[in-house]
Amino acid sequence: MRPILDVRFLRDPDLRFLEIALVRKSAHVFPKHCHDHFTISVIEAGGSYCNGPTQEKSFVGPGKIALINPGQVHSCIAPPGMVSSYRVFYADTPWLQALARECCQSEIASPEFARLIVEEPAATRAFQAFSRMLARGPDRVDRLQRESAMVAAFSRLFARHGNFSGRVPHPGREHRSMRQVRDYLASHLAEKVSLEELAQLAGLSRYHLLRVFKRDTGMAPHAFHTQMRIDRAKRLLRRGLPIAEVAFAVGFADQSHFSNKFRQFVGATPGQYALG
Repeated sequence: MRPILDVRFLRDPDLRFLEIALVRKSAHVFPKHCHDHFTISVIEAGGSYCNGPTQEKSFVGPGKIALINPGQVHSCIAPPGMVSSYRVFYADTPWLQALARECCQSEIASPEFARLIVEEPAATRAFQAFSRMLARGPDRVDRLQRESAMVAAFSRLFARHGNFSGRVPHPGREHRSMRQVRDYLASHLAEKVSLEELAQLAGLSRYHLLRVFKRDTGMAPHAFHTQMRIDRAKRLLRRGLPIAEVAFAVGFADQSHFSNKFRQFVGATPGQYALG
C-alpha cells in the first residue's frame, strides 16, 4: 500500500528530548491543536497559514520559520492546490528552556519565543544541516558534532527571537480551576469524560466552563482531550507498543477511528510514525 504521506521521523538515542519530522509534498490540513513542547517548522516549499486561512500575517512560506510555544494553539492550512515540504523540530520544553536560560544567562521562569514567524536564512541552514546529520545516523556522525550543531541552531533562534522578560503569573481562581480540569483530562485519557463532571470539578456552570476553558487554552475541552490522547499515543508508539494496544490505551475502541484521528493530528499514520 502506498503511504498516505511522504513523511519520515528522526529520533536520536543520544538526544531523547528531540524529534524531527521530514515532510515532502504534503497538502495535509492540521486542525487547531497545541503541543506540550516547542515546535519549530522550517518551510522549504509551499507554505500554510498558522492561524486560519483568513489571517494573512500568519502565512509561513519558503525560507521562513514558524516558532510555536508550548500550549500555543495553531493550525496548518495550505492554500488550495498547494503542497508543502518542511522540517519540524519538536523539542521538550524543559530542555529548550534550560538552553534559553543559558543564552541570556538568566533564571527567568519560562522563556519563550516572542514571534510566530521569522525569516532567518542562517538559522534555516543550521537546522537543515543538523537534521541531515541525524538522518545519517549516530554511527556516522560524532555525538559532539551532533550536539554542537543542535545547540548552535536552537540557541541562535532564542538569542534573536526569545522573550526573556517572563515572570511567573499569580493564578486566579479561574486559572487554578482550569489547571484542575486539564490535569483531570490528562489522568483520564482512556475514559469518556462528561462536561458535567468537568464543570463540577471546576465549580462552574457548563456554559461558563466552556467559555473559560477556551479562553484559557484556545481549544474546546473535547479537542484538548483528543490532543492529549494523541500525544500519549505517540509516546507509546515510540516505545514499540502494537498499534491496537496503543489505541485501546488512549481510549479508542476502534483502531480505524484511532488511525484516522492520529493522522489528522500528526500528519502520518500510526504505522509511519512508529517506523520513523
